[in-house]
Amino acid sequence: MRASKKENNIEKHISGAEGIYDYSQIERVLKQLFKRAFEHSKGKPDKVVITVERINEEIQTVSALPVNTFFTNSPEEAFCLISKKLSSIGISDKALFSAFEVIKKYPMRGATLIDSITGERLERDKTRGIRVSRIHMDKRKRMKLIRQIKNLSTQPQRVIEAITIASKVASYPEVVAELCISDNPDYTIGYIASRDLGYLRITNIKNKGETIGGRAFFVKTPCDIEKLINYLERKPVLVI
Repeated sequence: MRASKKENNIEKHISGAEGIYDYSQIERVLKQLFKRAFEHSKGKPDKVVITVERINEEIQTVSALPVNTFFTNSPEEAFCLISKKLSSIGISDKALFSAFEVIKKYPMRGATLIDSITGERLERDKTRGIRVSRIHMDKRKRMKLIRQIKNLSTQPQRVIEAITIASKVASYPEVVAELCISDNPDYTIGYIASRDLGYLRITNIKNKGETIGGRAFFVKTPCDIEKLINYLERKPVLVI
């Protein structure tokens, strides 16, 4: 599901969601997605597109990243923590600053691909970005994580969806890490994630009321970018 509305003749993303379901679940899920599209804090959309697509290929399984939460008092403190953690796994300051610049100045529907050393943008479509798709989390794993984070988040489903995305992204060998800042004005928790660090939730990554946000995937080069994009956007993955 993708919901959007036009502001100043520009299509603005409102909300999105997806999953992998059995045929018998589709009617129930469609109702949930429709309701979600019209009850978002960013307002009611002008357009909602819901797509149902049959998956014929084998679904790959990947392990969910382990989850930890870091409490910071300000975006400045959060940035210092992010810089320290990403530097420890080989991401340069230049790459980190490049990622923040793209997120703040060039908002996209998808994620940007950033060379982990040079900071160069690698995605072919710099307006659309990369959309991680064809993902779902195993029910038992989802329930286990909800129990783990229930005292730390008032919106556990949002966290589950983010972990699902991050786990698929981190499973690709050339992806070193991910940085995510929500564009929802009422949600100030972001995260960084990697195979080495796990999924690190970071509080106060931005100020409340700010609508600027996005995702950046730090990539180790040389890398077959088309193969990477195909995996992120087209390969069906179940997180367990």
